[in-house]
Amino acid sequence: MKPINVLAQQIEMVDEYIVNHWPLASLEAQKISFVGRNISHILIGGCGDSHHAALGLELAFGALTGCEVRAQEALKLARYAPLLTGQDLESCLVIGISNSGEVARTIEAIEIWNEAGAQTLAYTSDIDSTLAHAAQHSLVLPSIDIPHGPGLLSYIGSLLLGYATIEYSFGEDNSHRISQLIGQLPALLSKWVPSEIKRGEQFAANVSDGIAVFIGSGSAHGSAHFGAAKVVEAVGERSWAQDVEEWAHLEYFCDPADMPTILLSAKGRANSRELEIFHAMEVLGRSILRSEWGGGKDWSPMEREVLAPLALWAAPCAYASARSEMLAAEPFRGFRGGRDRREGGGASRIRSSKRLSLDGLTGEK
Repeated sequence: MKPINVLAQQIEMVDEYIVNHWPLASLEAQKISFVGRNISHILIGGCGDSHHAALGLELAFGALTGCEVRAQEALKLARYAPLLTGQDLESCLVIGISNSGEVARTIEAIEIWNEAGAQTLAYTSDIDSTLAHAAQHSLVLPSIDIPHGPGLLSYIGSLLLGYATIEYSFGEDNSHRISQLIGQLPALLSKWVPSEIKRGEQFAANVSDGIAVFIGSGSAHGSAHFGAAKVVEAVGERSWAQDVEEWAHLEYFCDPADMPTILLSAKGRANSRELEIFHAMEVLGRSILRSEWGGGKDWSPMEREVLAPLALWAAPCAYASARSEMLAAEPFRGFRGGRDRREGGGASRIRSSKRLSLDGLTGEK
């Protein structure tokens, strides 16, 4: 039996999802509008797509709140960030993202930062989840009922909760501007996404060796991680993400010369370097898919870049979806060979991993 292409189903639903779920995210954020008071330092983290959403939101939080902001993997957020943060913890907000609300490392991070004295906030789809109960405050956006597979809508949902938090907890100086921009987004996406889908599918059809690298900087760096993850999940082909500048120091030297390379851009602060890198790729003979998000006509360059993660999923997801169709691939390798859907990873113990306390960190052997 041919596997269900859940990713393709979600691609068709994004416009409607944003229309229906941005108001819900906004209502959730209004309940905790006070959390931005006296906050000077924000840490955002999660695992997998939740980490990619955190990377995508880092620029938005930093540019629009005036706070010092860092997006981190959940393990670093839980076990190392407390050693690296010299801030007054009462002025520190730690945001943990997990769609299920049951990922052990993200829960651990929130628990540890609670002990340390920081303010904590959860983004999740389940109000009864362990993460929602662990955090001092929670924003909940219910999941869409779709078959199990590589996630797209849950990732978009995490982004929407982030933008809503910025607007309602930190947005007094530019009230409702984010809502205005996101309100325009479905119409913009309906015009832009179809061509990006077509380009992603055509690129997939011309790829013989599926080893691919996704590159981007700023908020697009999170989109690059997300795009690479969809290929790994949907097809199992080796794909990874890289920063635009770091590509010039590493993947520039990789073989084969025509290595598939997906460049994601919001034509923002890294644009001049992206153009140089694109030329270098052409000189090498790389197979290149270049996806550039232009935003709306009245959007500032920063607004375009800040909201780019809500658009730059299109070509990467189309590429991953098309590769999975071509290879008749089972998502997540069919959960064979030690993988177990029930536990969220089987032997990897994503959910059942032992959680440490703040005191327990120094005594772990």
